[in-house]
Amino acid sequence: MKLRNVMALALVAVLGLSGCGAKAEKATQSTESKAADAANTKVIRVGTTGKNEPYSLISSDNKWTGIEAELWDEVGKRTGYKIEMVQIPDMSALFGELGSGRIDVAANCWAITQKRLDTYLASDPIYADAQVIAVKDDSSYKTVDDLNGKKIGVTAGQAAQATIEEMAKDHHWNVITYEDTNAGLQDLALGRVDAYAHTVTTIKKTEAGQGLKFRMLDQKLFGNNVGWFFQNNEKGQELRKEMNQQIADMQKDGTISKIVTKWFNEDATKLISDDYLKANR
Repeated sequence: MKLRNVMALALVAVLGLSGCGAKAEKATQSTESKAADAANTKVIRVGTTGKNEPYSLISSDNKWTGIEAELWDEVGKRTGYKIEMVQIPDMSALFGELGSGRIDVAANCWAITQKRLDTYLASDPIYADAQVIAVKDDSSYKTVDDLNGKKIGVTAGQAAQATIEEMAKDHHWNVITYEDTNAGLQDLALGRVDAYAHTVTTIKKTEAGQGLKFRMLDQKLFGNNVGWFFQNNEKGQELRKEMNQQIADMQKDGTISKIVTKWFNEDATKLISDDYLKANR
């Protein structure tokens, strides 16, 4: 009787060990499978300055917010790709990193301009905006000529900078360049500069968010479509093709409209125009 009990216990132990081995083997296979999946997951390295909402802001704890953050989060969900955010605060350095291939996409809600199209590939438009000159609401300035000899603020690397610097030759402006748009618009509110050049959407957003009051001159500098930028090579062409499909899908189902309306308080996708520069082909 005792012998039979011992044999029975031994059999149970063997079977138990056999079961554990099977479970361990399955767990190992599962881990290996996940590792293989992770290794095969496509990674898109998205370069951004991360300096300003509503476009792209990266906090001290590396939290990414703004239009670009939400757009790329959506792209990641739809494609299954890993979106790797790379912060490069300096705009010229960021485009340099794109040219060298250290990042795959430059994304900071940038205008599609001829200067950029001369070197990089641009996506289809995501939304559009207009570049304007803003003054304090209670100022006496009505036209560009009224600002002759005055201080004009502009954000470094922003689409309006080149235009303002060119116009400064005729209007004798003292152009003050800011790294931070919010700081520049605060200086405008405080009277440290007489005017500030930027987009309609940014000026309206700042007014609403900070309780400031500006007035935009009737004469617009120019309008522009906004997109992403890629390397001008075969790899860049392939990635742009993929991302253009994502843009088209998100335009069609209203995702982009919802995101930009959230951040701008208006649907800037409706401003996309054939009169503005579009993607190069």
